[in-house]
Amino acid sequence: MDLLLTFNTFLHEKLDYKNKGFVNSTTIDSRSKTGTIMATVIAIDLSVSMIKKIKNPETNETYTLLQFAEHGINTLLDYLAVHSRLELVAVVTFSHTCDILCSFTRDYESIKNKITHLDFQTDTHYPPVIQTINYLVHRELSNSITCQVIMITDGNCYRGLRQPDITPFLFPGKLIVVPLGEVSTIYKNNYNSNELPNGMGYITSPELPLTLSKVAKVFEKIAIEIYVPCIAMLQCGHLKSDVHLIPPPMPYTKAADFEIMTYCISNELNIIGFLESSKVECPATFSRHFVLPQQFSDECIESNSKSSQIPSFCVLLHDALKAENMMALCQLNSNWFGLLVSWVDNKNKSNLILIVLEPGTNAIPWLGDIQNLTLTPTETETENNDPQIKKLSNKCSYNQPQLVWIKEASLQTDIHRILRQARKIPDKVLSFYKELNRIRKAAIAYGFKDLLTGIANLLELECSNLPEGTHPDCALQLTHAAMVLRKPWAMDSKYTLSPLIIK
Repeated sequence: MDLLLTFNTFLHEKLDYKNKGFVNSTTIDSRSKTGTIMATVIAIDLSVSMIKKIKNPETNETYTLLQFAEHGINTLLDYLAVHSRLELVAVVTFSHTCDILCSFTRDYESIKNKITHLDFQTDTHYPPVIQTINYLVHRELSNSITCQVIMITDGNCYRGLRQPDITPFLFPGKLIVVPLGEVSTIYKNNYNSNELPNGMGYITSPELPLTLSKVAKVFEKIAIEIYVPCIAMLQCGHLKSDVHLIPPPMPYTKAADFEIMTYCISNELNIIGFLESSKVECPATFSRHFVLPQQFSDECIESNSKSSQIPSFCVLLHDALKAENMMALCQLNSNWFGLLVSWVDNKNKSNLILIVLEPGTNAIPWLGDIQNLTLTPTETETENNDPQIKKLSNKCSYNQPQLVWIKEASLQTDIHRILRQARKIPDKVLSFYKELNRIRKAAIAYGFKDLLTGIANLLELECSNLPEGTHPDCALQLTHAAMVLRKPWAMDSKYTLSPLIIK
């Protein structure tokens, strides 16, 4: 069902952006696929109750609740701009329905500009808010990404968020509700609790009477509690460097036979060895984090010293791992290990990444007990004291006969590949049908037969939008493939879709 929802969304975006080429405009970047990402969704109430005006005792001026909300959001964004600049922020507005005002972005100034032009609507309904946020995170990031949700509304949230039809989020994270207005105290006293049902989160409100400084204080408190920086010491022998882990690593909780064990990462990350990347492959991963050098001191900034002129072990390690194609084995705590790797994103920007493995000394099963790893034995030397070079007997094959669609990115990549081949027909006609048959057989094997109809629609749409000067065989082949995909025999896994013979 998740893959079907993903493809339907994918097809909808294709139809919306058919005049702009085949581009998925909602994709953030490949960092979201590594897990090294932080995300926050801000939900703003636009109901009629938010138009209520309150006099600010500090300035003797009158503000609406929405203006108080805008001031609190600006305070939060200013904090992120200084202390957590990699945080992705999205904004949704809600009343009787919920709309996406701003997708996930790091351009905090654009968010400030958008929230200054909001219009009031009708009464508030909370279920659409949860549904829209679930859809937004699932579409642009992943349900495995931790995402914090900050909801700004009036005091009626105490009643609305305790409705029986309110369900938790589909992704890990907490809902923090900031109610504004005097009515919040009434509902707070009735329920005598700040906790939301189903473990969704909690409610925190500014002190009354409401002022701009008190609203800013609440949002500063939220920012300090949520966006806690993780500073650690990266050490290898005598080389040391203060580093910043983004996002901050979470504790690992594991249920044992008679107790629940919790592991926390130490403030000292000790490198205990190096491994070839080809030997590590893809072990089970708990989380991934950017490893950035700690900010330089104020003295360096005042003296206009450039960062490239300041030696950093973190930069040295990154360049060495990248050049040698190796990974650094790092001890995070007792019986807990991680890997430091050089990772390149889709913009060819290289970053140092910490891959946190599952606790235990057997986190990489094919290497055995990590504590028993030793240095590579010395190569046997010939009579001339020249090292004997060992040549691999077999070459690794990177051909993937089966298609795996665990995440939406894999499915979108395969469909993109089909359309790229389609645009190069007739030169790539054989490659086009080869990729089309691979996806068709995989969809039949997974029971994902609706995918065939969706691909047929995409091929017809691509055919209608072919640019001028395209070879006429391209339109004929796309029409032929779309027509055959809708035939009953196309559902047979033994059938092979062949190119149209053009005389």
